Amino acid sequence: MNDNSSVWKTILTVALCLISIIRIAMTCNKTSKPSYSEDIIFNGSKFNAKNYDHQRESADETASNNLFYESYDSISHLSDFEKENYKVIKLERDSLILLDVFSKINVESGAYFQKNYDDTLNLAIKKPDNTSIFLHSYESADDLMTNFKAVKSRFDLQNLKVKVDDKDSKFISYSIKKSGKKTNGYALLTSDKGHFTALEIESNKLSEDDLQLQAFSLISQIIK
Repeated sequence: MNDNSSVWKTILTVALCLISIIRIAMTCNKTSKPSYSEDIIFNGSKFNAKNYDHQRESADETASNNLFYESYDSISHLSDFEKENYKVIKLERDSLILLDVFSKINVESGAYFQKNYDDTLNLAIKKPDNTSIFLHSYESADDLMTNFKAVKSRFDLQNLKVKVDDKDSKFISYSIKKSGKKTNGYALLTSDKGHFTALEIESNKLSEDDLQLQAFSLISQIIK
């Protein structure tokens, strides 16, 4: 792929999609989980059920947020209970996934889909070719790169490069290492009135050029 052509294509594509991505950030809805206030006696010790529930939910949330960084095969081997607990479904046919009331993407049958309503990770997709798509969105006063580094804080973030730079948006490439395995990624970062959004696509199988083309395809679907 010609470098100059690639850069210009990136600029044009990102410029067209900024408004759509900001719409996603502004229309993401949150719901709260139920909590409890009773004290419980367990093995002779007294503890607060609300605190226990919060700790359990935090552990589940961490596991849930990490899940789609695992391989497609690993997700396929989850039990039905685990899939339900982590809000994971397998798409039985080609599907349109709604990001907000305006934007949607096409996802092929066989992909796994995870939708969250009460977390910074709004949704995740794991395609049969092991490509992952993530949408993170949350309130933050920090700058774009600080927020993105926080999103990837559990991993060894490397080769971070800004492809297109604007005050309230960036298109970046990067790689992460997990258990010694390198995964390449592209992300579109935006901020509007203190609301941060990151749309990421990652693969440890595709070449950087092929992954960049998939990133273009993903963004072009959003702006249709």
